[in-house]
Amino acid sequence: GNIPPLSYVATQLAALRQSTTLPIVFTVRTKSQGGAFPDSAEAEAFALMKFALRSGVEYVDVEITWSEKQIEALSKVKGFSKIIASWHDWTGGFKWTGVTAMEHYATASRLGDIVKLVGKANNVTDNFELFSFVESVSASPSAKPIIAINMGAEGQLSRILNSTFSPVSHPLLPTKAAPGQLSFAQIQTALNLIGQLPAKQFYLFGSPIQHSPSPTLHNTGFQTLGLPHKFDLLETAEVNSEGVKAVLSAPDFGGAAVTIPCKLDVIQLLDGGVSDDASVIGAVNTVIPRTKPDGSVSLYGDNTDWQAIRALAAQRLTHTITKSTTGLVIGAGGTSRAAIYALHDLGLSTIFIFNRTLESAKKLALSFPDAYGLRVVDSLDCFPVDVEAPSVIVGTVPANGTSLQQGEAGVYLPPTLFTRAPSGVVIDMAYKPAETPLLTLAKTSASGSWARVAGVEILLEQGYRQFELWTGRRAPRKAISEAVMKFYHS
Repeated sequence: GNIPPLSYVATQLAALRQSTTLPIVFTVRTKSQGGAFPDSAEAEAFALMKFALRSGVEYVDVEITWSEKQIEALSKVKGFSKIIASWHDWTGGFKWTGVTAMEHYATASRLGDIVKLVGKANNVTDNFELFSFVESVSASPSAKPIIAINMGAEGQLSRILNSTFSPVSHPLLPTKAAPGQLSFAQIQTALNLIGQLPAKQFYLFGSPIQHSPSPTLHNTGFQTLGLPHKFDLLETAEVNSEGVKAVLSAPDFGGAAVTIPCKLDVIQLLDGGVSDDASVIGAVNTVIPRTKPDGSVSLYGDNTDWQAIRALAAQRLTHTITKSTTGLVIGAGGTSRAAIYALHDLGLSTIFIFNRTLESAKKLALSFPDAYGLRVVDSLDCFPVDVEAPSVIVGTVPANGTSLQQGEAGVYLPPTLFTRAPSGVVIDMAYKPAETPLLTLAKTSASGSWARVAGVEILLEQGYRQFELWTGRRAPRKAISEAVMKFYHS
């Protein structure tokens, strides 16, 4: 009993892979170590673990109570997977100050890539002894990552301060997997309360920004994950002001989002340089403080606009990009540079540029290397016949700067724009309205064969990436998206 067939395990692994991009930790937990698997079924246990390795799981938790010969044989076939060598004591008799603790550590360190030792706390002092143990074994330059926790309510402090693979619960789970488990948000709140996670202040620089959804986006992310941070607006058309400089140098400064007209000017304030991407694009939309070894802080700039364009274009495009696939960027302002960079990185060898002022389009094209394959066109109704029609189109002009009626002010969008290529993806960087002339034309003239990406989707995607650059945590996309869309339609 309690030995699942391989077919069942395979189905469960496949279901996990389909529903999450998170790494998988595969465990066969025996009765003596707190699980339900028979201690005597060693052959069956290793058959399951070998199957897990063949299935490409990222981590396999192997109890050091098994035969060392079997564990060593498993390590030889692990490939790129990592072995977590674990030991659990549920009795409360395990002492972190005892000889046994060091013996178990030595065994786990020898057999695994990661060490996991779990005891049970009888009082809060047991956690202090655990911390001393971890500090001692981690002092060695060759020390392996260690998961060290105490189970039970008395051991919750050890879960809060554990720095590697802390097992967490989740509000949606009907029961906790182990006594004393906390949710991720609870751990972050506790870290803040004991001074290990200081509250940081984040901002949006730019003008006009009073209707920006960025505070909703980032504050929802912070609240969902239990992070103590806050995101506010700092309206300014000039970043080289005393107010902005004071914010950037404040000890609680956590980072800044930057929008027009500050994306270029902010670069002069960044003593830590900018990413290669932002350097080529010539614009920064994300400022990240970095602490140096001596404790001083430098400011680093990045650009997540192009990442959002590239990610959503790749995600929505229904056909494979080939050497003959082409793109089109409408507009020649700052955002168009991020769009060109994104389409080039996507693998498009020819990118057309259209702008009402032809000279601006030519100047933009000349500012990029020849390898980008930029070609300026003077009409959206006529493209060169020697190449494919564009199947990736990015609009970078405001919605009120485009029109579906010839003769009206703004860029005229002809009905043929979406009928030359059989399918494709169109991205409109304009944040409002939700249904821009460009997106409307794609819907009405292309019979549903073109995927449409609204500006609010780009805003969300670039915001998720900012959040992750600042916090080192995956953005809770579902919660953020729901909050931003509610704000957007209010």
